Amino acid sequence: MILETLTRFSNKFGSDGELVLAGGGNTSAKEDGVLYVKGSGTSLATITADGFVKMDRSLLSRMLKKEYPAGDREREAEALKELMAVRLPSEMSKRPSVETLLHNLFPQRYVLHLHPAIVNGLTCAKNGENEAKRLFGEDVLWIGLCKPGYVLSKLCCEKMEDYKTKNGRDVSVMLLQNHGIFVAADSETELEAKLNTVIGTLKAQLKETPDMSPQQGENELAEKYKSKIITLYESRPTVIYDGNAQAASFAQSRSDAGPLLKPFTPDHIVYCRAHPLFSDSVEALDSDFAGYRAAHGYPPKIIIAKGLGFFAVAENGKQAETARLLFNDAIKIAVYSKSFGGALHMTDELTDFIINWEVESYRSSQNN
Repeated sequence: MILETLTRFSNKFGSDGELVLAGGGNTSAKEDGVLYVKGSGTSLATITADGFVKMDRSLLSRMLKKEYPAGDREREAEALKELMAVRLPSEMSKRPSVETLLHNLFPQRYVLHLHPAIVNGLTCAKNGENEAKRLFGEDVLWIGLCKPGYVLSKLCCEKMEDYKTKNGRDVSVMLLQNHGIFVAADSETELEAKLNTVIGTLKAQLKETPDMSPQQGENELAEKYKSKIITLYESRPTVIYDGNAQAASFAQSRSDAGPLLKPFTPDHIVYCRAHPLFSDSVEALDSDFAGYRAAHGYPPKIIIAKGLGFFAVAENGKQAETARLLFNDAIKIAVYSKSFGGALHMTDELTDFIINWEVESYRSSQNN
């Protein structure tokens, strides 16, 4: 019964393009000492009961009481090894979500974790924490910028314990800076109501909404860009052009594109790479591309073309379309954040951590 409920609301939320893109988000349920959590590389929209990984809750809780190495690589490798070890014997072929420890922290039966653009317009905004306090008071716990993985789980554990001591109740809604939202409840109905309250409150505060109306077909300049882009990559890539109204507005100049030139969340790094390339013209694209590759060691997945919009470039159609969707998500966040003090990006240090984090590399590989 619990898996039926978990699968049903996972499919429902996962099928809503305003809430979930690509393989983003995860869900869980608890019963009789077992945590059922979304498996890494699965999609909420299509997940079945077999897509959830059964985990031993007592062993998960014990992990947060252990001491791990101080170094990022060593700590996360050891924590991941232990996470895999607390799967029930029947689950050894599955890989649990990277946020499994966070799901286990909530005592409520059901947990939903998403990265909607409307929510991240707040979590990726300069005044995000203050605005969250003003709008939600003690109904929401804010978690500041933190490296994902074990360190984030440990921080959330401490903050959630402090919250319960202060307020006499468990956290049910948690906002993570430059990341997303966790919602926890004991019923599917309550879960949806809490999420809708947050989203409805944020929508009422918006001073501007993104205009994602599509372009009227590809123009001659866009075709020239696409032809040139194909020649710059070692293998013939898939190139998708998107000149929607909001993308074209950001593409008017390098200054206008500024809010899009650094990543907002880990998902944007995983699926779009950390930094887009901005090009002033088709003629300048050769040198722009060479400079980007020299600086980063790899080619861009997103190329912003002055006055046009952007191109998503990848090895195949699925990857290119995912990059397009996620970059449009960044565009929406940039617009929404204006209502909460303006865009606040991930730090360079955290960006580098995500780029080199094995777990996110694995997640990206599942989109091939």
